[in-house]
Amino acid sequence: MAFESLAAPTRRGLRTTRRIVDAAARLFGAEGFQGASMDAVARAAGVSKGLLHYHFRSKEQLLIEAQRDTFRKIHERFEERFERGDRGLATALEGIDALWEAILDMRAWAPFLMQTLSLAAQDRPVRLHVDEFYRESTVLLERGVRNVFSEEVSQLALPPERLAMIIRTALHGLVVELSYARTALELSRVEQAYRDLRAFFERAVLVSNSPQTESL
Repeated sequence: MAFESLAAPTRRGLRTTRRIVDAAARLFGAEGFQGASMDAVARAAGVSKGLLHYHFRSKEQLLIEAQRDTFRKIHERFEERFERGDRGLATALEGIDALWEAILDMRAWAPFLMQTLSLAAQDRPVRLHVDEFYRESTVLLERGVRNVFSEEVSQLALPPERLAMIIRTALHGLVVELSYARTALELSRVEQAYRDLRAFFERAVLVSNSPQTESL
């Protein structure tokens, strides 16, 4: 299933978008969201400011797209593993760990992501991009669940689409917590919350000999 922008891009446009998103991700990581100006992103990507604004109206949109791109890359990496036959709970846990590591790498963005999500409630263009990000990430997670548990679907505690929603909302909650973590102690508590979430997932995701029913 392909995910496209609101306007179908050309191949050249896709290459330009790729350069812009890569440059934005590097600058957000190095300078922070506020420190990385649109001018700086344009220079780093080797495009004019006008072309940058043609593809991305705002830094908020760029922030969302950079995160989408990160999660796509993780999904693609695990798709390759699925094709090699990697399946089961251990692979699923590695996938969740990869998502968490990506979230930690983007920790400096967390407060600005929260601001962007708040802005989405009032700014329709931003809301459209946030909605698309949520939709795509949930679909990719569901696809991952179906692939990694392809031989154990009947033993899942919840249907794949609902399990995907739980994973996404749980990770989103951790991003919210990261956005408020200011001290080493606060960060350690968020990291512990992730370890607890992981342990709970490991114990509860499969219900041996208890196939799903309509009552779930």
